[in-house]
Amino acid sequence: MNRQKTIMGLSVALHLFLLIGLWVLYTPLGVSWHWDWVPSLGASFSIRLDGLSMLFSWLICGIGLFVQLYAFHYMKDKPLSALFHLYLTLFMLAMLGLVLAGNLLLLFIFWELTTVTSYLLIGFNHDQEVSRKNALQAMLVTGAGGLALLAGLILLGQMAGTWEMDQIINRGAAFTSDNRFAPALILILIGAFTKSAQVPFHFWLPGAMSAPAPVSAFLHSATMVKGGIYLLARLAPVFSQSDLWFWSLAFTGGITAVWTVLVALQQRDLKLMLAYSTNVALGKLVFLLALGTRYAISAALMFTIAHALYKAALFMVIGTVDKATGTRNIDQVAGLGRILKFSFLAAGLSALSKAGVPPLPGFLSKEYMYKAALQISYAPTILLVFVNALMGAMALLVVVRPFISKPDARTVPATPVEKYIFLWIPPVCLGILQLWATTLGLHWLNTTLIIPAGQAIAPNAGYVSLKLWQGLNLPLALSGVSLLFAFLLFKYHTRIKRFIDRTTRMLPAGSQCYELIVKGIIRSGSALTSVLQHGRLTGYIFMLFFLMALVFLFNVPALPMPDIVDRQGIRFYEVLLALGLAAAVTTVILSHSRLLAIVSLGVAGFITTLFLMFYNAPDVAKTQLLVETLSVIFLVIIVGRLPKFSDVLPHTPVKRMLNTAIAVTIGAGVFRVLYAMSAGDPDTTLIDYFAANSLIAAHGRNIVNVILVDFRAIDTLGEITVVVMAALAASAILLKKKRTDR
Repeated sequence: MNRQKTIMGLSVALHLFLLIGLWVLYTPLGVSWHWDWVPSLGASFSIRLDGLSMLFSWLICGIGLFVQLYAFHYMKDKPLSALFHLYLTLFMLAMLGLVLAGNLLLLFIFWELTTVTSYLLIGFNHDQEVSRKNALQAMLVTGAGGLALLAGLILLGQMAGTWEMDQIINRGAAFTSDNRFAPALILILIGAFTKSAQVPFHFWLPGAMSAPAPVSAFLHSATMVKGGIYLLARLAPVFSQSDLWFWSLAFTGGITAVWTVLVALQQRDLKLMLAYSTNVALGKLVFLLALGTRYAISAALMFTIAHALYKAALFMVIGTVDKATGTRNIDQVAGLGRILKFSFLAAGLSALSKAGVPPLPGFLSKEYMYKAALQISYAPTILLVFVNALMGAMALLVVVRPFISKPDARTVPATPVEKYIFLWIPPVCLGILQLWATTLGLHWLNTTLIIPAGQAIAPNAGYVSLKLWQGLNLPLALSGVSLLFAFLLFKYHTRIKRFIDRTTRMLPAGSQCYELIVKGIIRSGSALTSVLQHGRLTGYIFMLFFLMALVFLFNVPALPMPDIVDRQGIRFYEVLLALGLAAAVTTVILSHSRLLAIVSLGVAGFITTLFLMFYNAPDVAKTQLLVETLSVIFLVIIVGRLPKFSDVLPHTPVKRMLNTAIAVTIGAGVFRVLYAMSAGDPDTTLIDYFAANSLIAAHGRNIVNVILVDFRAIDTLGEITVVVMAALAASAILLKKKRTDR
């Protein structure tokens, strides 16, 4: 408990420090910092703090602060509660790095860090199989999208000739004619859609409900799922002029909003209802970014704020309901308004905002959604009215059923858990913030966040100063219509649910498709492994050399050959060494004695060492001599444990001919490559580079040593690691064999 208090206190202090620090550093015009990181790759550690990144940063730190407080009593007396606060803090820092990154490579690093840290949070209850399974599902889906995103960002960086987002955005108009523009856009959209749980990748987000309630409150409101939205908003100036951008976002966002709102109404688990409604909100945000007008951008930004506030509060309230009753089933909870009074207040304010009731921020964002849609056509307007009406019905269900409806025989008794103040203070504060946002704080939001963020998303669209009251107009009438339909849908929810169940029963669920894909990959991998990993060393060696022979056979004949052979330049000792090498190799092939074959193989290696000495490569020669000596010793030690030649079945004539053909092809191919290298002047680019930089950059005069331990240090470390692992494995096998013999 003391450790939990310490970690939670440090986390809260960090959140407050970041909130204040960001406020001190921020200006609406934007500010950035730049430090060289990997100059050879053109990568820098760039921080960009403008209206868009500030909006997301404050949501991340602010919601994170309330979640940390809520988690203190929610995770009270649970094992590893201190570690839980640490995971939340790491997740917050990863998200903060994502939205503040001013460099594409840096953005991708933090993007992947959010995937890893969310895996730790979703699978926190790792003793439960469902938690482990859903955490892995979320990581695989978003991780696969991350690979697509990496490819897209690389293409974008290549088009721009830089990784800095400021420069990329400024040059965005010049990219549309580039052949890499469409592939880059598609790959980046795949990455964003997987992270923001768009159809067909939507299923991982409801699966993440196996995480504790504080994780859901944080992940669904202001962090991971908003990462994809942030990426789309940030890169909108680059891609928004493309028809592919408009239709991809409009179609995907619209389908996601409509489909997941229908699935949400089918749920009986309150937490799952909220989870699917997060999919709906993300679909609407993607749809608004597709429209790209000044009203659409302003509506998207206001809705981002509104959704973060009410969704975090509602998830906390549902977590408290679960604490009090032990269930989240909507049919088993009722009359909680008298027991969980503060939670009822927070849920009421948040649900009203979710439904779009004035003067809460959900209402204001809905007004501007309708304004933006009406500018386009009636089709997007009808879609938004339909989706908002269903969202309003869900908001009523989440509050009326648990808190207002009368208990019956199925109702589970509740305990008054609000004696733990952090179970109700954070959601109540978020509810009060929603009231403040559109009444007293709207001017501040406009000038500080929404207008600067809108200019970052659509620099040429102009800006809109949001107003709570705009008179009697069509958007206000549509708001009233959506609320009326929301009430009717709530009243006839049971009938509507049965109808949706019947109409969607035959369609496959996203999680089922995921399971089929994973099982298919496992089966394919098993089948391929059974063919390639058959356990026969001779088969592995044969396949390796067979493929190598094919490479030589189809590529080597095209190499140039010297027109003149300088026979007079050949020295007598070179001929002598070549004959000795040929004799040693021939003895290895024809020998019927293992010991003679090993000695002949060693002789071939030692003759190669002499070649290296004569051609002024003493370092390589010493290495070759050491390797050959150890190889002979090891082979002599091992040979006694191998079966005798007479006990091994001989190869068939066909197999011998095939092996001979492969060996001759590889030998001839290597000879042809080396011989062709003398046809022209060698490329000295690498030689000159290492000669010029070995002393200056690595402070070494021996170029070979410098290459091994500095320029390719990681490669050398990998080789050493492989050798050590092989030695350990071999020693373990020999020791086991020795004990067995005894």
